[in-house]
This record gives sequence, structure tokens and C-alpha cells, in this order.
Amino acid sequence: MKTLVIVESPNKVNTIKKILGEDYIVEASVGHIAKLKTSGQYGLGINIDTWEPSYTLEKGKKELIKKLKTLAKKCDRIFIATDPDREGEAIGEHLVEYLDVKDKYNRIKYNEITKNAILKAIEKPGLIDYNLVEAQKARRMLDRIIGFRLSYLINQKISNSPTKASAGRVQSIALKLVVDREREIESFIPEQYFKLEALCQSKVVANYINSNNPSDKRDWILPSEIDAIKKHFETAKKIIKVIDINVVDKKMASVTPLKQAALYKKSPYSAQVTQSAAQKLYEGFGDGGLISYPRTDSSRLSQSFIDVAKIYIEKQFGKEYIASEVKGFSGDQDAHEAIRPTDIELTPEKAVALYPEMTKQEYAIYKLIYKITMQSLISQPIRTIKTYTYENGEYKFKNNFSSIKFDGYYIIDDEKEVELNDPNYELNQEVKVKEFKFTDHETKPAPRYTDGSLIEMLDKIKVGRPSTFATTVKIIKDREYVVSKSSSLIPTVFGKNVIDKLTTSFSNIINEEYTAKVEDELDLIAEEKVSKNIVMTSFWEKFNDTFDKAKDTMEKTILTQIALEESCPEDSGILVIRRNKKKQKFVGCKNFPNCKYTRSISNEELKVLEETKDEE
Repeated sequence: MKTLVIVESPNKVNTIKKILGEDYIVEASVGHIAKLKTSGQYGLGINIDTWEPSYTLEKGKKELIKKLKTLAKKCDRIFIATDPDREGEAIGEHLVEYLDVKDKYNRIKYNEITKNAILKAIEKPGLIDYNLVEAQKARRMLDRIIGFRLSYLINQKISNSPTKASAGRVQSIALKLVVDREREIESFIPEQYFKLEALCQSKVVANYINSNNPSDKRDWILPSEIDAIKKHFETAKKIIKVIDINVVDKKMASVTPLKQAALYKKSPYSAQVTQSAAQKLYEGFGDGGLISYPRTDSSRLSQSFIDVAKIYIEKQFGKEYIASEVKGFSGDQDAHEAIRPTDIELTPEKAVALYPEMTKQEYAIYKLIYKITMQSLISQPIRTIKTYTYENGEYKFKNNFSSIKFDGYYIIDDEKEVELNDPNYELNQEVKVKEFKFTDHETKPAPRYTDGSLIEMLDKIKVGRPSTFATTVKIIKDREYVVSKSSSLIPTVFGKNVIDKLTTSFSNIINEEYTAKVEDELDLIAEEKVSKNIVMTSFWEKFNDTFDKAKDTMEKTILTQIALEESCPEDSGILVIRRNKKKQKFVGCKNFPNCKYTRSISNEELKVLEETKDEE
């Protein structure tokens, strides 16, 4: 009996073939096989009366479907083994429809590409979850309406844009966050404050403390206080007297297993590089995946994995290192686990020795996933914290000395914390001070977003699915809405113009609260608690009214073109950077179409011009 197994990625095919053997034919859909048409009202490919999307085969998929149909007819069973998420369910539904296999298919889901996980999935096959498919249809229609209609309008209202403008349900929120943060930085007014240190012998430093200040400003000296305090220490004895010694044992915070957004935040690489490395680790190097499904918003570990890991930890380190409980967040999707190694015994060192083709980035991401997973399963460290309180006149100083009482998950940490030696002062001891050192400070604004912190924020405010966030960040970079400098995301003039138009004319739609509400509604559709049509009708009425008003009220903007410090050789006009229909940059005369002069421009010349413009 032959069985056809259809996965999404061709990179999984050979691995799953090895696992299942000769009775199984494994093929890949290579992502989505169907896309929304661009026909019908507004070219949306959507019947707005029935809220049903119209699909057509993706370009180049006709031959694939023909091949899969032929194989399906020869096989007794078909397993739809697409990814275990909303998009995977939609791809599966399209495969069932286009292959016409409703009577002999089953849906199988697995969170890792290992023999055990694949065989378990086959033992418990199911069917397509049509509620999940309905949620995906709603998501796709929402994205098409917002993307097509708003992108069209923005392009009508902005001239000389460096790229073709686009808007989107999630991408516009990502851009809004970056622009809002930049404006927060621009309008930030620094607050001045001072600090005072008592520099003692043997590198001991005690910090001035004012217990009347708020907890986050205990070591601040305000400008109104600084003169009086400075005056005191100009003539004060160079000593501080120990007036209190407090010793406590403190258990360090437990470590939470990684979900996708947390992986992006902790990764040293861009979102795109991290996503690519994680996907390769999931697919493996020919004999099974090294990590579980990475596009997850769960921080939960399965009990079976925890049980195996506990045995390994006890064997490696001892029973006292097994965590009493593993931290995970309630509300996580039970269908998914956190990102974790598929084999807890495959240390990063063993992995790179076993798979020498592993790239530097893949190794670093695997090492990070392995470390966080292990730390979440190992007992928390306990530190002994010794706090000295001192006085000089009416002024108080404090310092802390920390030592490890139980190393816990520090046992697998490469980066050991440098500890200062406790001077073992006694109560009422007078400690000699070499210098009372004042330093001038001012408050800093919130930092600009990075790829990781932007993705973390998108996840926190729940405006989309983590699986899309890396692509979202890439889109706002590719559209030249933002630029990345020293890993920081900085909005361009173009990006600011786009978001200003959207938030002015579509404030009821392009905002964090509404976008998060829509995401909740998609979950309710998947849970069969609300119908797709109710969600779509409610959205359309709000959107269409707003769009009709915006067509008339949204102002037009002409962006300034980058000018060169040279004149046109044909009519002495100003030369500027222009773009062709493919949005490729070239030098042209500002007097176009009257003057047709053009020339190419090198990347080096373009970079200098753009950097000069940024500095103006």
C-alpha cells in the first residue's frame, strides 16, 4: 500500500523519506499553491457579498499539481503534512481541493522533524481544521483589502517616492511604532542629575543613596541639592562609617523557554538571518531536525520532552540541578511548543562536529536555543547578597557584594559574572575614602528599535502572528520607510510621510488597539465563536466609509529629490536621483520630460549622496 505525503518545504523531503521508507512517496507543495485573484470589485479577488475569496494557481504550480494528482491516483492514502499553523492549514485545504482527494486524505501535524514525531503523527491522523481555514481566509482578505486599497491611495498622494509605497495591516503598525519612537526621541527633554561615589581602597566603591527619592532614582542628586552636598564633602573627613550589614540569599529569576519573538530579541543577528538559520535547523541536515517548529508563539515545553531532559540533567549534573517547575506562560497555544532542541543530548559542540556544514549563524542560533532550553529546565541559582550601608554626616552610601551559593543554571553559562571580593567590613568600622567623586548625568530617551526589539513589541501588543514579523521588518526596510544604522531602525522622510497620511486619514484602522482586536477576532473565528462573514462585514463598513472620505481629504505631498552638485550637460538644469518603472535609481534632469538626459549611478556615489542628505 503506497502513501503520498505532501509537505511544504522541499528541504524536508529527503529527511522524511528516510524516516518513512519505501512505502511512502514524499513530495513538497513549495509553499502556497494558490493565490488570490486580482479580478472583481477593486481588483481584490473577493466576493464582497458572500465574503468568499477567489483563488488561482500560483505561477509555476500547474505542473506540480498535475504531478501530485497523478501520484495521488496511484496511492491509497494521502497525508497532508504542511506546517502546523494557520497558513499550513490553508495550504492543506487547497491541496485537498485541487487534487480532489477529499475521500482519501488525512491531516498530520508534527512540531519537529524526527522519527518519533513523524511516526506519532501518522498514528493519530486527523482532518483539515476548517475553522482554522476560515480564519486564514479572513486574514488574507483583510490583508488584501488594506494592502491593495491603501497602497493605491498612498501612491496617488505621494510624488517622487523612492520606492512604490505600500500599506498593510501589520506593516503599517510596525512603521508607526518606529516613527512614534523617533518622534519621542526628537521631543525628549533631558533631565540633569548627579551621582556621588566614595572611592575606597581595593577597588571598593560605595554609592550615595537618598532613600527619600523614588526607587528608580535612589542614587540621584538633584540640581537643587548638588551645591549643598558638594560643600559638605569639600571639608568632610575622608571616611565612611559602616552603620548596617545585611545578608540575604536570593534565588535568581527562572528562565522562560523561547518563543519566536524572544528568539529574535536575543539573537545577535537581523530578523531575516535569524529566521533563515532557525528554519534550516528545523529542517535539519539530512537525518532529522535539530530544533522544534520555530514559528511559534508558545513558551511551553511538552511533558515528554521535560521528562527526557530531567533524566539527562540528573545524569550530567546531579538531581539537585533539576528545576522543580518549568516556566511557561498561560494562554500559549497547546498545539505548539516553545523552540527547543529535538535531542537534549545534542550539545552545540556535538552538533557542529556532527554537521560540519553548519554555518556560523546556524551554530550561534542553535547554541542560544540549547542554552535557554537547558537553563529553563535547571534549578535557579542562589546568590548570597551582602549589603553594606555607610554614612558620612547626614549622607548615606551603599554597596553590594554577591557570591554564588548554588550555581544552578550558571553551570552551563559560558559568560561568568565577575565578582568583587567582599572586604568583610565590621559594624561601626570607619572605611578610608581616597576620593568623593561627583559625576554629571542626564536622562536618555528610550532607545530606537532594533529588528529584535520591534518584533518583541509587535508580539507584546499582539497585532499579528510571530511567523510574519521578520517579513514585516524586511518589508519596511525594502520600501525604504526605515533604514538600519548600527542595528537601530530609523524612519526616513518617506516613511514618516506615509505613516502620517495613514494615521491622519485612517486613525480608526491604523492603530495598535484595532489591529490587535482584529487578531483576536481571527482567533475567535478559528475557535468557531464568531463567523468570518460577521468579522469581514464589520470591518468593511468601517473601512469603506473611511476610505471614501480619505480620497477627498488626504493631502498630496511631493517629496524632495536628492540633487547632485552638477548641472545637466544638455540644458544646464539640476541633476537629481530618479527611478525607473522597476524603481532602479539613475541620474536624470529635473526638467524631465522636457529634457531626457540620463546616466547611471554607482552604488558608492549613491551611498555618499544619501548619507549627505541624511545629515542635512
